[in-house]
Amino acid sequence: MPDPSRLRLACRNYDGTNAILRGVLDARGIELEAVEQVSVQGMFAAMYQGEFDASEMSLAELIYYTSRNQSDFIGIPVFPSRMFRHGFIVVRREAGIETPQDLVGKRLGFLRWVQTAAVWIRGTLVNEYGVTPANSRWYAASLHHWDGDVTETTVRLPGGAEIEVLQGEGGAADRAMAALREGRLDMLGVTETQLPPLLADPSLKRLFEDYRDVEAEYFRKTRILPIMHVLAVKKSVVEQNPDIPAALFELFSRGKRQARQWFADMPSQVMAWRQHALEQEHEVFGGDPCPYGLDANRDVLNTFIEYCEAQGICERNLSPEELFAPTTWDLTEQT
Repeated sequence: MPDPSRLRLACRNYDGTNAILRGVLDARGIELEAVEQVSVQGMFAAMYQGEFDASEMSLAELIYYTSRNQSDFIGIPVFPSRMFRHGFIVVRREAGIETPQDLVGKRLGFLRWVQTAAVWIRGTLVNEYGVTPANSRWYAASLHHWDGDVTETTVRLPGGAEIEVLQGEGGAADRAMAALREGRLDMLGVTETQLPPLLADPSLKRLFEDYRDVEAEYFRKTRILPIMHVLAVKKSVVEQNPDIPAALFELFSRGKRQARQWFADMPSQVMAWRQHALEQEHEVFGGDPCPYGLDANRDVLNTFIEYCEAQGICERNLSPEELFAPTTWDLTEQT
């Protein structure tokens, strides 16, 4: 038997990856060093800079570089993070914004342009509510997760619309949050890191205060639970060992199955009505809300690619297959 491939893997400690990070599960033919990450931005930047062999990666960043033939890594259809984003749109109370349509004519901000959460928010505003960069003003504090100082002042979109780059001191999140608090923005799309401090400000509120109901209705209509992160591996690693993508797909599938079984069986010290929450989710989703595999996610991926094309992130027509190692195209989870 050949020696196992040594692989340095970065991921966050989700319920579906906990067993991998703790070494409870191992991958066929791989000597795995799993490194827990806390900072999403830092994890993406480290993978981009070559510090890991495999890692979670921003789906938007993967599409950006793949569409320009500049990516050193290739995806595996494992999606460690998925999340609805309606609840992460924060508005100023004094701006008179009660419905999404009230955003027309307003100043709308985002932390980064090539950020998966922001792409979903912008695409949803356009497709579901008719709020576009042509009828409102759009801003971003940065372009990529690993940007330092941003020198651009505007970014031109397909069709001629432009977004303005927020200037100022500090990182992208700090600049964007300051612009909202100071009234230079009327709305800001954020992630789970920025949401609590913004909602603690009495001058700010969620656009969708009943976001859970809005998101459930969105899923019933579209069948989309937005993908945030994708598992990516260096192309050079795959060239040396073509079996690695399939082995990682199987490892992460086992991790998710174990997490689902554990959550269904064990009492919780976090949720008082765990069983009720499971029943409610089953009523909406009917089964696994976070499937792995290309075919199971083709519609979600096609929608996201369309959003990326409209927002200038995807430079050319791109099929979902181009994002993933060919050996993973037909993989499905075992039940």
